[in-house]
Amino acid sequence: MFRFVLGLLVGIILGAGGTAYFFSVAGGGDYLLTSSQRVYKLEQDLQRVSQERDAVTRKLEDMTNRMQEMANKFNDLERRFRALEETTPKTPGTELKESGRSSTPEA
Repeated sequence: MFRFVLGLLVGIILGAGGTAYFFSVAGGGDYLLTSSQRVYKLEQDLQRVSQERDAVTRKLEDMTNRMQEMANKFNDLERRFRALEETTPKTPGTELKESGRSSTPEA
């Protein structure tokens, strides 16, 4: 009877130690966590959010490129306007209008 109790006690101690080792060091706890429904749902949510973040990043880069292109076109248009303004001869009527005076007398 003493051998039986001693064997049972040693078995319980070794079983508890082996179980603790398995869950803490060998990665056994990871299996229990990954099989959880909550973890599975969180992983799906994380993948969905990552895809959304990538899509938003692509849209931001696209908008940045479009804004840069619009700025370049605006600068080109401004340059063309200034060049056209310099080449256009000024008439006496336009000079008066630019200075805020009218060429026709006001009553």
